[in-house]
Amino acid sequence: MKKRSVGKVAICVFIILLAATALFTSGTFIFHSIKRNEEIAVLKEKGYYNPVSVGDYCLNVAKFGNENGAHTIVGMAGLGAGDFPVGMRQMTKPLEENNLVVFVDRAGYGLSGDTNNEMTLEYIVEDYRKALRNAGIEAPYILMPHSIGGVYASYWASQYPDEIEAVVFVDGSQLSANAFEDDERYYAVGFGNRVLAVLAKLGFSRYVLRNYFYHYPDNFTEEEQYLGDALALMTFESFAQIAETGMCPTNSRDAFNGIITNDVPKLYICSSWGFETKEDIFEHIKWINRQMEINGLSKELGLTDYDDETISQILDEYKNARDEIIYPYAEKMGNCKVVCLGGDHMIYEQKPKECAEIVLGFLSELDNGTVGVQ
Repeated sequence: MKKRSVGKVAICVFIILLAATALFTSGTFIFHSIKRNEEIAVLKEKGYYNPVSVGDYCLNVAKFGNENGAHTIVGMAGLGAGDFPVGMRQMTKPLEENNLVVFVDRAGYGLSGDTNNEMTLEYIVEDYRKALRNAGIEAPYILMPHSIGGVYASYWASQYPDEIEAVVFVDGSQLSANAFEDDERYYAVGFGNRVLAVLAKLGFSRYVLRNYFYHYPDNFTEEEQYLGDALALMTFESFAQIAETGMCPTNSRDAFNGIITNDVPKLYICSSWGFETKEDIFEHIKWINRQMEINGLSKELGLTDYDDETISQILDEYKNARDEIIYPYAEKMGNCKVVCLGGDHMIYEQKPKECAEIVLGFLSELDNGTVGVQ
């Protein structure tokens, strides 16, 4: 009798726990859905929402600036950066007065639709091209990719140079014949990643947002943080972004090996490997410490931790990295100017004004026909 009683109790406990889990999940999903609708409404109001069909789903094509401007600049996000249109606006606003700035979100990013299709190099670039055509935005374009976006821009400029007026790499992924070879495990994805995406679709990502998406720097407003958070939460739900992550090593090497050297003007803003002076490094350490403070992290990098010999070694390492990878990459692409602006990989958030000034100078050279002229 005792065994039967224990069994009944165990079953009752299991049913109660199951019911509680189902109730909690339902409540989380309802709350998530309500908040998401509110966030989308604000994003629409601010001009970030413009879905354009590319077949089975839509890509979001957000347009800002002068529709009749001198150039059409196309922003291309780094890996998983669903908040890119918000995070980069401080950099692009000075460009918007005389140019059209367009942010095309890849499948699964922010307000774009999701898909289970394979995220190959060719597939992603074709998605970009279809979204722009279907949005009525005609070539030629100035591509402005960040990080892994540079992989797609390199391929696009090689395969369809007539569509590309110029390319501005904002610390684009540093490509080589063995790009990402040492990081294959980091980009490996599996069943667990899809489970996390399902949990995000149910709304559980709201409980862990700050674990995966940090606060913007001090120069951003609360509203910008709100919009960035909303787009980040939408991207956490993406199966397409998971597939893209798994393809990063292959896509990067294919893009590098497939480069067709041409005269399309290119500018590479080098930040991660762009430190040239001791002052650059000290300035960055102070910025890192502030970001850690903003995000509730206690560890600090003190300036006294670095003596002159250590600083010299660090600067030599950055210079060697540029000499061995960045400059050969630029030479392989052709007609590519490298400008160093040492800082965070998200340099467009850390130093938006400096980035904008560099780009405006490049646009002036384009207009004057002096790009590549020494």
